[in-house]
Amino acid sequence: MNRIAEQLFVSYGLLSKLIDDVPEDDPFDPISTKKMLQHVANELADYSTDLSDSAKSNKER
Repeated sequence: MNRIAEQLFVSYGLLSKLIDDVPEDDPFDPISTKKMLQHVANELADYSTDLSDSAKSNKER
């Protein structure tokens, strides 16, 4: 589980770099393509952290 979390976090980093190159459609649009992609990437990072924490918790048991 911890290895999957690490791979997800690496994917988050790569995805974030790609998103940086996406042009902003409208900086004032709260649901622009770039902002939605950033949201998805952040959710991926959060999931990675949760998975890592869960793996540590299970290991301690």
